[in-house]
Amino acid sequence: MADNPKSGAHLIATYLMPLSIFALAGALIYFAYEVSRVSVQIPEILESVNHTTDKVAPVIGEIGEIQELVPDILHEVEQTRQLVPPILEEVEQIRLQIPPVLTEVKQTRQQIPPILKEVEAVRKEIPAVLKSADQAVDALAGVSKQVEATRPLIEQALDQVEITRESIPPMLDRADAMIDKARTAGKEASSGAVTGFFKGLITTPFALVGDAGKAITGMSAEELKQYSDKDFDLIEIAALDLLNNGERNDSRELNNPDSGFSGTVKLVSIDSREEDFTTIDCRTLQMEAYKDGARTKTVNKTFCREEGSGWEFDQ
Repeated sequence: MADNPKSGAHLIATYLMPLSIFALAGALIYFAYEVSRVSVQIPEILESVNHTTDKVAPVIGEIGEIQELVPDILHEVEQTRQLVPPILEEVEQIRLQIPPVLTEVKQTRQQIPPILKEVEAVRKEIPAVLKSADQAVDALAGVSKQVEATRPLIEQALDQVEITRESIPPMLDRADAMIDKARTAGKEASSGAVTGFFKGLITTPFALVGDAGKAITGMSAEELKQYSDKDFDLIEIAALDLLNNGERNDSRELNNPDSGFSGTVKLVSIDSREEDFTTIDCRTLQMEAYKDGARTKTVNKTFCREEGSGWEFDQ
């Protein structure tokens, strides 16, 4: 009997059908098993989902807050972006300044060797300076010894000064006596001239009105009673000094503590004029007199003289 191809195929299909059904059953059994395992894990999965949900809510809130901050952040970023060009420009300027700075550093570096050389030269001179200082110290010691040797001489000199100081009051008394004698001699002189040991030359016109010092003041007889002879001597000596030696605006201070008299004699003007082919020098004195601090008299007096003659009141 010949083989029938259709019968073979039918036979194979007959065998494969049960196998397929068996495989499908196995697959269903495995699927059921896996589903049972998954069903056991579902509560845990649901619990995890619940926990995740609880955590998601705060995250969503934070995301909302972040979204609210985003415009401010973007605005700040924009401002920062606008600052970038000036910063870049400043960086560029700094970059341009770097070469001059490097050049100056290089020049400074080139100056260091001469400076070091000069410092080395100064360092070499230090021993000589120290030697000179030692010599100066030795010399100072010698000077100190000389000063120490001079100390006894100083004490002797101080003794001599003390002796001289004690002798001054008697000398002043003798000088006052000489002034009194000179004043008396002037009053008694036959020429009428009022001259003294300290006064220089004042001729006849003073004698016509009395004592020269009193005449200079221009005071009345009643006013003259307030002052002593020594006051008038001081006035006359100051006047003569200014007439003979003073410059314009020179002044002399007067002071007699014994009588309370003080004052000033000032040379206020100097001029000259021609009379009968003769040059006459004239000077004006201003005298201010004070008694116990109160001004009692202010007067101007002009004196003139020809060459070789004494000073006279300008009448």
